[in-house]
Amino acid sequence: MILAFEMTWTGTHHAPGNSATLQTVADALPGREVRVFADESHLSELRRDPRLTQLQRLSFHPIFLAPQYRHRPGIVSFRRMIREAAILRAALRDVPRSSPCLILLLSATSTAIFAISMIQRTTLRPLAVHVGLHGNLNDVRGWRSRNPAVRAFDTRSMLFARHPRKLRFLLLEHAIKRELAELAPRAASVADVLPLPVNIGEVSSVCHEPLRYPLQIGFVGQATEAKGITAYLEIAKEFTDHYGSLIQFHVIGRVYPGDDLQRFLVLASEVTHEHLTRSEFVERLSRVHYVFLPYKSNYYHLSASGALLDAITWLKPIIANRTPVVADMFEEFGDIGHLCDDIPAMCRTLHEILRDMNEARYAGQVEALRRARETRLPDALARQYRAIVSQHLGGQTRKVAWR
Repeated sequence: MILAFEMTWTGTHHAPGNSATLQTVADALPGREVRVFADESHLSELRRDPRLTQLQRLSFHPIFLAPQYRHRPGIVSFRRMIREAAILRAALRDVPRSSPCLILLLSATSTAIFAISMIQRTTLRPLAVHVGLHGNLNDVRGWRSRNPAVRAFDTRSMLFARHPRKLRFLLLEHAIKRELAELAPRAASVADVLPLPVNIGEVSSVCHEPLRYPLQIGFVGQATEAKGITAYLEIAKEFTDHYGSLIQFHVIGRVYPGDDLQRFLVLASEVTHEHLTRSEFVERLSRVHYVFLPYKSNYYHLSASGALLDAITWLKPIIANRTPVVADMFEEFGDIGHLCDDIPAMCRTLHEILRDMNEARYAGQVEALRRARETRLPDALARQYRAIVSQHLGGQTRKVAWR
């Protein structure tokens, strides 16, 4: 039995990645029933993926999430912890006590980590746990409360704590594990890596966009400062003023609530504070030539990039600031775009692209991305996850085999 929980996000948040991950896990462990627990709004988004709903061993179970600090996993809330523990225990009560069970936290607050750790310590049932860590992993080096009771349950404390042997963390990139090893060696020593799979349902819809004027540049995802939105808008104005109709810039995602929409008027397409539907998102992404990744902080040293995954899925070469994850991609797959050391270098690259419009190189970059995409398909990653489970979470658990 596999019990998968999304107790952090609702609606469209993380829905494509969660769907692809669930497909990967189901393929990795054939014959196991998979029960998915999430807010009804999130389950509705998951049900939109026919490749997920066609899995006969998978079922959906709505849960009521704690109202405290929704979408803010870095906040320690004891009320939320009580609710998280109740959700986990209720799901386990419906599993035969003698049945080996894998708990998969698709994402997790620090209090959810504490809750499942305590459940695992006190249960007599055979239980293995994988805790998915996303951007909230950055809390390991962020601000901490002065309240010792709060600090005892924050992300840093949970990463430095001793947990049961069959509780392991699940990271999205090898570069993230290397960075975590510098900050929290104990956590890194019990961490596995399973990259986010591409959305296989979208792969069949991908079509090649030949390199031509006007050059279409896309900033993908939520328009935040960590992703470099201000630098992107400045570049958009500079290049639009200089090249006119030869280049167009877009934001494919929502503008952060509270941000002034007036400063986005330099773009060639409208933006909104509302989330795009997935169909709107991919329709806009399909039209761009390059995905622009002007990441300006070390946030993405400990977090995977959904925009990078979308670029791989849709075979869009990237123009990117150097981060460990992006650098790894270039090292493994070669020329998937343009790797730059800073924003001025990204601008110089854009000038060169506009001047040369090298169609042969662009086509080669698309093919390199196609090779990268093959390694991120759910069936390829299923083999990796099967090996992870066999090595670290299989074997005897309280005299019962989990296999």
